[in-house]
Amino acid sequence: MTEWSLPVTKQLEYEHLLHELQDDERWPRIRPFIRGGYWRNFKVKYPETDEMYARMMMVSQRLQRLHEQGVRGELIESAKRELYRGQCNCGYWHGAFGGVYLPHLRNAVFNHLISADNLMDEAIGRDENWIDAETRDFDLDGMPEVSLANHQLACLIAPRKGGHLFELDVRSICHNLLATLTRREEAYHEKVRRGEDVGGSEVASIHDRVVFKQKGLDQRLNFDSVRRKSLVDHFYDHDVTLEAVSRSEARELGDFATGDFDAKLRRNDDRIQVQLDRKGRVGDHTIHLTKGITLNRNSSTLEISYLLQNLPKTQLHFGVELNFAGMPSGADDRYFYCRNNQQLGQLGTQMVLSDMTDLALVDHCLGLDVKLVTNRPTEIWTFPIETVSQSEGGFESVHQSVVVQPHWLVQGDQQGRWSVTIDLTADTSLAENRKQQVAEPVFG
Repeated sequence: MTEWSLPVTKQLEYEHLLHELQDDERWPRIRPFIRGGYWRNFKVKYPETDEMYARMMMVSQRLQRLHEQGVRGELIESAKRELYRGQCNCGYWHGAFGGVYLPHLRNAVFNHLISADNLMDEAIGRDENWIDAETRDFDLDGMPEVSLANHQLACLIAPRKGGHLFELDVRSICHNLLATLTRREEAYHEKVRRGEDVGGSEVASIHDRVVFKQKGLDQRLNFDSVRRKSLVDHFYDHDVTLEAVSRSEARELGDFATGDFDAKLRRNDDRIQVQLDRKGRVGDHTIHLTKGITLNRNSSTLEISYLLQNLPKTQLHFGVELNFAGMPSGADDRYFYCRNNQQLGQLGTQMVLSDMTDLALVDHCLGLDVKLVTNRPTEIWTFPIETVSQSEGGFESVHQSVVVQPHWLVQGDQQGRWSVTIDLTADTSLAENRKQQVAEPVFG
């Protein structure tokens, strides 16, 4: 595990060095002193691991505070059990086994941690009519993040990292819609590119086996320059293609996707909002972008608003990237649809949808229906994010998230301004109806 925690370039150097030295007669004496890296570097190599760890620490610290306040009982014990389940190590690292690359492991960690939060709310008698906002360093990176939460949703926003929405918990089903994974280079991708299959040898160890569970995996190697989160703000060339965007090959003309935003938190009794503000560059132009994220009491809708100011007289190509995790492709009961329940394809479908004002993703297995509504027509790109990773069964392509990206050719009004609003609603009535049907007694 220590060698797997090394950065990719160092891991390749380490592996090449091992092969150089393995025939040296001194190697048996040298080998016990070769340790590789440090286990905690997994949290650096895979920021998704650090997100889970930080979220786990949030739950652990809250549980400790309640304990110090004298809150006891069966619900607190259940919350503690959920916390311990969320500490299961399987999803926090990656090497010869799937680990953090396996969505069901990440989903399980978040499921237990969100469940622990719900149990603690119940233990302190919190009703369904609360709303809360807070600013502090939630992900332990030394910079402040913003939390917006109510009984139905909880979200975390990183102003200093592109103003990204990096966690969105649907609390009734204990699901984090942003348990995503970014496509990145791995040391074992050398073997994928060579295409060598040595899986038939019974003497090959789990560390040396090269088995391809699908064909053409070398053609699926794509790597992201920006993390796969939501409210990622892109400015593209006018003629950019969906293919280039999906492969992370599109030229980024702006500095908003990873730039620092100033954040202001606004709140009243029924409504909380974070306003994110940045003056940045798009080509030769300096523009002012403001985005607001608003949550109302007892609402399952995030109200997202964008205002672009100081726009040039020429058009700019602007897109807002949204990722949705834990809603996999490849099943007929997981699909896109629009108004009048018109089905548009499974969630792994790559599409260009023109003149849209609404789009929804439904996962009947999860019992979740995610709806997007815009106040002005838009073209929408959809495409899956898939990684090529190794597990004990061999190399495979794994579905990580669904990208939905509305984009516009924007042109300012006489004051150089342009705006749009996007309502994102997480509807869990499918799951709630299922629970109700199970709970209802059946009479013969």
